[in-house]
Amino acid sequence: MNESQQLVFLAGFMGSGKSTIGPLLAREIHFGFIDADSFIEEKENISIRDIFKTRGEKYFRSLEENVLKEIVLEKGNNVVALGGGALASELNRILVKKSGILVYLKSDAANILERVRARSNRPMLLSTDGQPLTEDELSVRVASLLREREKYYLEASIVVDTSKLSISESVKEIVLKLRDKII
Repeated sequence: MNESQQLVFLAGFMGSGKSTIGPLLAREIHFGFIDADSFIEEKENISIRDIFKTRGEKYFRSLEENVLKEIVLEKGNNVVALGGGALASELNRILVKKSGILVYLKSDAANILERVRARSNRPMLLSTDGQPLTEDELSVRVASLLREREKYYLEASIVVDTSKLSISESVKEIVLKLRDKII
């Protein structure tokens, strides 16, 4: 990490609070905020759901890697909310850990399911033909993806369990754990 830039990366499963906690954390520590998924949508001028639908997940993951490189090259201090699957890429994990502080916003499958249940814009929570999953299918998909991704999330230097914390409590805990790690 260069001296003119500090980055705090928020990782975690969809619904863990990255996009909600991120701007509040950024404000609290006087950093900017970048939502990597929103950055991709703005850059491509298309929703992530439509990227998955028209170009596929492989194309999206390539975009995700390129956008992450671009974010790391930007000047300034930023909190960056990563997409839920961003750390599945070894290149992304290396880049994130080399470029900043990785914070895992941990949440259990039951809480995640509760938070994402009504969101139809999450491509990883849709059937292959883009239709919403049944309640049972959704439960199985969330548990499966969380098991698959958690090993990457746990590589974080800071872990905060958001399952039982309010948003403001989560922000306070992250700030406390960041205290020795940022200027």
